[in-house]
Amino acid sequence: MANNQTIQGERIFLKPLEYKDALKIRDWGVHENKLFKDYNLADLSKNEIHYWYSIKKKNFRRSYYAIYNEENRMIGYLGFKDINFFKKESYLGIVLDPNFTDKGYGTESLKLLLNHYFYKLHMKKILLEVNEFNERAIHAYENIGFLYTCEYLGEFENQDIDFKDPYYEPYFKHFKYYNGVLLSRIYLMQLDLRRFEMRN
Repeated sequence: MANNQTIQGERIFLKPLEYKDALKIRDWGVHENKLFKDYNLADLSKNEIHYWYSIKKKNFRRSYYAIYNEENRMIGYLGFKDINFFKKESYLGIVLDPNFTDKGYGTESLKLLLNHYFYKLHMKKILLEVNEFNERAIHAYENIGFLYTCEYLGEFENQDIDFKDPYYEPYFKHFKYYNGVLLSRIYLMQLDLRRFEMRN
């Protein structure tokens, strides 16, 4: 899936992700909440960023964009993976600099990309996976039109969460231990063109 064009929105624009964009991730903020530790990309070394970038770009079934705001600051990235050209569907992913969450940038970026996905690339359906505990993200996806499909348990990235800590104790209902491994409940959600047109 070619992504060689810039997509312009009101406050943001999306451009094909390049290595020079990836390096800017090291200037991002960090999540204090350990549940989001896996998204603290600013902690990566330059070599780790290079490896991360190579994974994102390694095959034609992935396509990623950098998100820039009105101040020309790279505030996130998003894109598609596991692209199925026969079924015309893929999986969506988005990550924002923690300094720029809760400002509407994520929703604007998603709508901009999905408009391009359905109307320019003529794809039929898009899916995503989201942790059940991430209620803010689920609410944002539902507002755009994504529907819950099913759920399953998957190994959680950070195995060091202490649920005896009063801060993390309320989150334990979203997790389960199996043979000493911490598993997280994950929602599978999907959106098709018809529903996207109805909701946006």
